[in-house]
Amino acid sequence: MADHGLKFEIESKTVAEFRSLDKSGELILQPEYQRKAVWPDRAKVSLMETILLGYPIPEIYLAYETTPEGEQTASVVDGQQRLTSLLEFLNNRFPLDGLEDEKLREKFEGKLFKELPDDVRQEFFQYRFPIRRLSNLADEFVRAVFARVNRVNMVLTEQELRNALLPGPFNDFLKDCVAHPISELSGVFSGERRKRGGDLEFYAEVFGTCIFGLSNKKTELNERYDKISADFEDYQDRSAEFLELLTVLSSTIKWVGRTRWSNIVDMFTLLHVSWGLREELANTNPEQTMQLRDLLDLFQRAVSARKRSGENGEANGLLVSLATMVNMTAEEVDKVIEQYTSGIRNSSDLGSRRVRSQQLTLLLSRKLKS
Repeated sequence: MADHGLKFEIESKTVAEFRSLDKSGELILQPEYQRKAVWPDRAKVSLMETILLGYPIPEIYLAYETTPEGEQTASVVDGQQRLTSLLEFLNNRFPLDGLEDEKLREKFEGKLFKELPDDVRQEFFQYRFPIRRLSNLADEFVRAVFARVNRVNMVLTEQELRNALLPGPFNDFLKDCVAHPISELSGVFSGERRKRGGDLEFYAEVFGTCIFGLSNKKTELNERYDKISADFEDYQDRSAEFLELLTVLSSTIKWVGRTRWSNIVDMFTLLHVSWGLREELANTNPEQTMQLRDLLDLFQRAVSARKRSGENGEANGLLVSLATMVNMTAEEVDKVIEQYTSGIRNSSDLGSRRVRSQQLTLLLSRKLKS
């Protein structure tokens, strides 16, 4: 058994003690490796109901760190959702809506914490949480405990585990991508995707594809992520190029409402294709940039029209306009749109990704080289 001088002490803390720790600033609810609070209200209410009933709750893992000056902090390794919900309830952030226990429902349904009777609040503050205390662990071991506990409980996504186990420059670069204006302009990430690290995973996969080429997501992502994370200095220049590419695309695309570029599949293809043409894109003059903007807008509208109406309808006029821009026949452009649209099915499949990239590259390269 590995001996890292780890101490795992078992103790307990009352609700009142957790509130005091939070007020004093000694409780760190969201260390860097933790995910954001994602519990829905019904889960929060269920936890409060459990406390009111006096039922047991799974133990909370706290990593204590004491400085030579005697200052102490407690970081939440496991139990962040529970403690965040608890403190929100104590601060009257949500009412007890949807209680399951009939007696509690009759007495407290719809009430905030401050509206509960004095004796109930007093008893609530005395409820004890079981605590697993981790004392003065090195950061790498705290992260390992966090990842292992959550892997066993199956509560983290793959990206949340990567965030915990692989901090550092690559993770910081991915955060820069997520914070880039293009992420907001495109509307490509839902709130739930952002909460669970899906935005970080998206950029990790796109960047890995730009560096190593197209692949099947499921089979290659983890291996590529580990490699780039371990040797990020080797990819520093290309990470700067990638961020610059995001800036170029931010000013090139027509961001009006939801477009095809608001979809993960299409945005992935756009970024991968644009990376291959990044030098040409960076050297366009204002007139060429406007033409590219129109081209990409016509393209995404034609794809959407094809998906809605098949062979005929709105797509025909868009095809003619596209054909004129790239000096192709409408029939040739129609084939490009047809093949690209077919590649949207089985979107993460290597063959589908290859088809989409080939067709978009064909149109963009013709325009850039004309």
